[in-house]
Amino acid sequence: MSPEVGREEIDIEPSNLSQQLAVLRRTSMVVSHRSGGEVVYSVSVPEVRDLLLAARTILAGLIAVQGELESELAASHRP
Repeated sequence: MSPEVGREEIDIEPSNLSQQLAVLRRTSMVVSHRSGGEVVYSVSVPEVRDLLLAARTILAGLIAVQGELESELAASHRP
């Protein structure tokens, strides 16, 4: 079972989050159900979770490389 993440833990505007969740629902990547007054989303199949984790790893690597390049550029422009 995936850990639950509350909206307050996600650094994204509510309207943007809603749009992104709508796309994920339409493509059947996530499913939703009501629990009390909240809507709870979960990945539809384990492979979706694997896909999202792989994407996070790739993006984190790209960001790290970009940060290294920016540091190198900044260092090369110092007097």
